This record gives sequence, structure tokens and C-alpha cells, in this order.
Amino acid sequence: MDRYDLYLDWLKARTETPADIMTGLKIGYEGVRLDKGGMDTVPTDRLAAGGYDEERAIYQTEAFGAGVPGIEARTIHLGFDIFAPAGTPVFAPMAGTVHSFQDNAARLDYGPTILLEHKLTNELTVWSLYGHLSRDSLMGLRPGQSIAKGQEIARLGSESVNGGWLPHLHVQLILDIGDAHGDFPGVFRKSERDHWRRVCPDPRPFLGIA
Repeated sequence: MDRYDLYLDWLKARTETPADIMTGLKIGYEGVRLDKGGMDTVPTDRLAAGGYDEERAIYQTEAFGAGVPGIEARTIHLGFDIFAPAGTPVFAPMAGTVHSFQDNAARLDYGPTILLEHKLTNELTVWSLYGHLSRDSLMGLRPGQSIAKGQEIARLGSESVNGGWLPHLHVQLILDIGDAHGDFPGVFRKSERDHWRRVCPDPRPFLGIA
């Protein structure tokens, strides 16, 4: 049984309710797609979220391989985006430890990023990634640091620090992190979609979002 199947079994047997990753998400949640437009389509009068396993036209830039001869562009988004104002607090949905963190400061990258490690069973460990944070979210962190469920772990960053994006949280679940440290791809090639969906399954069940 591989990690994906172990994870599905864990979800079925789960009894613990996760903490809200962001205040108001479960109450004011509105699904939003960015596959046909840009971030100017995101509603500003309510908390908006969406985007898992979505093919996005906004990735048609060289940063994601578009227009590069012989390279298939990365267009499939395998994180879950939650749009909210810069400075909005982010909370750990489950207890864990700090795996790694860094400021991925390139344009169209994550900006400040935190990865948490969650040991769910003796056989299953998963990682959760939080991108587009404020720079002060990284202050005082250390690898192995314990994080409690519901603990504030970060705040959303502004466009000037988060890679140039409209303020939002990119949260991604990872079942096999390999040797990644402080970063993990969130956008993948369409030809590899089935493989990466098993490595990075929809994080909404993990977050307790229907």
C-alpha cells in the first residue's frame, strides 16, 4: 500500500476535527476559479478560495516554462488558494513540527514559505506547505519546533513580498517531500497530472473543508 492509499485510509478513519486555517473560511467560503481569467476576477467582498487541480491561463509565462522550446509549460495548480487581505492570520489545522522555511523571493514564486510536518500514524507522515506569507512570519522559527493545532503560524504577505500576487494563501498537502527544503512545486505539467495528484492530493479534506 503506497502513501496515497494510506492517506485515504487515514481520512476515512479520522475522528479529530481540524482547526480553521483562517477565521471565517467555513462560514463565508466562496469557490473561485482562475482558469479563464486573472486574479482580478476574485471577489473582494467575501472570503474566496479554490483552485485545486485547476489548469490556469495565468501561468502562461516563462517562469512556468511557457514559450520555451521543447519544454511543456506547468499549468496545473495543485494547491488550494485562499484570498484575504495582507496581514490576515493563518493557523495550523493540525499539530505538527516545523519541517523547513525560506523566502522564495523570485517574481511569481511563493515569497516567504513554511512547511509543517505531521505524523498522522506510525506508517504515515505528511507535510503541509503555506506560501505567500509576510516576511515576519519566518522570524523565530526553527526546524523541529512544535506547532499546536490552532496555533497562529503566519500572516499573509503583501504583493511586494509574496512574489507579486494578489494577497492570498497557497496551502498544499504533500505525501512525499523527498529532499525538498523550504519550497515545493505547486504547479505541474498536464502530462504528469495523475502522478502529482497522488503526491499532492486535494488539501480540503485535510483542512476539514467540504
